[in-house]
Amino acid sequence: PKWTTEIPYFFHIPRSAGSTVKDILGSCIHLTTASDVGSRNGHERDPSLKIVQSDDGSNFVNVDTSTPEGIHMAKRLGLVESGLADMITTQYFHVGATLFSKTKKGRMFTFIRHPIERAVSLFYYLAIAHWEPTYDPDLAYISIEMYARSKRIEHNWMVRFLTNELERDLTPRHLDLAKEVLRQKCIIGLVDEKNESWLRLMRLFGWEAHSDDGNECLDRHLNFVWSNKHNHPVIEEGTLAWQLLYKQNELDM
Repeated sequence: PKWTTEIPYFFHIPRSAGSTVKDILGSCIHLTTASDVGSRNGHERDPSLKIVQSDDGSNFVNVDTSTPEGIHMAKRLGLVESGLADMITTQYFHVGATLFSKTKKGRMFTFIRHPIERAVSLFYYLAIAHWEPTYDPDLAYISIEMYARSKRIEHNWMVRFLTNELERDLTPRHLDLAKEVLRQKCIIGLVDEKNESWLRLMRLFGWEAHSDDGNECLDRHLNFVWSNKHNHPVIEEGTLAWQLLYKQNELDM
């Protein structure tokens, strides 16, 4: 079935094709997105909702759904009720869900990547990504083994954000709940099968690239210009780094 009456709700897992998802939907499919982009350049102080354009011509609603505070503001301004957003994206799945109602529903989707690959990618990316709020230049001067032993390392990020348990210790109960959320609530795409996953999403949501330029844009982002791609060493299974990262992400595995 097509879920064209429900608002696509993207659960953005870091270093798991999130930038590519947003670039494709904005640049190729020409959807208006609610993320953090529309609140830049002073628009976070706008008293009412409107659509703003980024430098590449993509459309965004002038809200910030990347933080709980921004989501609460978007709710007060009536983001979902306004009908301005064709897609809403956030990492804060539970807080973001409060934007919707029985009459204005969302349909959750995400892209998932192997947790160890994601952790390795994040380590190398944050060492150079000066445009990110979580940029950490010190990572360029330590080994990935040191990172995996430090407090900087993420600890079962997916289970934490799916269960809204961001600080306290996790238990097998949290893992069971996270699995149930994904099973019942989420359409899952796989980073390792990105082309097949995109075709499925486009079919389910009724998305179309309405021109040859749109189709070329889609092909370019999927196969040639993977947004925010950062080449880095591969960590082989069984190495010390792999074992340390596994220990920190055992529930996500």
